[in-house]
Formats: sequence, structure tokens, C-alpha cells
Amino acid sequence: MKTDFQAHCECGEVKINLIGNPRVKGICHCEDCRELLNTPFHAVTAWNEDQITVIDKNNLLSEYQHPRLSMKRIFCSKCGETLYNTNAMNWRVVSQYLIKKCNDGVLADELKPDSHFYYGRRIIDINDDLPKHD
Repeated sequence: MKTDFQAHCECGEVKINLIGNPRVKGICHCEDCRELLNTPFHAVTAWNEDQITVIDKNNLLSEYQHPRLSMKRIFCSKCGETLYNTNAMNWRVVSQYLIKKCNDGVLADELKPDSHFYYGRRIIDINDDLPKHD
């Protein structure tokens, strides 16, 4: 089982290494993610702070602190790509899409979603076989 994953921003200037197994791998439907990221749901992997290493040789990493939520969006100031966001538990929440696009279009089985959470708050129904938790 692979336990080391990489991703990078669109321009390639900022990279992240993810080590170990994520705390969570699923699809989030909460209002906070929708508001912070302007998306109807977010397919994510969530990591502890010590599981992520950022490589930013040109000091391009920027952060946006949401004015009301205990969440930040961490992004490359050159290309604007979000590398991860934080949540109220201070986990590093990395998009499964970002990891997939940075790894030849393949998301490792260890990172594939295993459930939906906050599904009762959804704005879009998703018809799949994954368990759906409120």
C-alpha cells in the first residue's frame, strides 16, 4: 500500500507531499466547504498537519482566511491553484481531483472516497453506492 503522495499547483511552483494515510477520504457536502471553495460538494482527503510538507522555493504560497469560518484556503499566488484548505479541526484538506490530475489522472485506491458526509445538507443528489451520512 502506497503511503506517500504528491501534488502541485497548476504552474508547478508549489508542491505538497502527503505522507501516511489520510484521516478522511470522502465527499463533503457541508455549507462551510461550499462557501469557502464555491463548489456544491468537495471530494477530499483530510490529513493531519504533520502529514503534509510544502515545497515552495519562491515563497508563492498564500492563504485566505475566511472572515467568519475557522477555515483557510492555501493557494499558489502565481497561478491561483488551491493546494489545500484547513477545516475547524485544523486538518489539511486536499482535493482528490488535485491529487488525481497530478498523478497521470489516477487516484490511488487508498485515497478514493469511502463515504459521503453531511449528505443531509447536500444541494445536489449523487447516485452512487457509497454510504451517505448526515
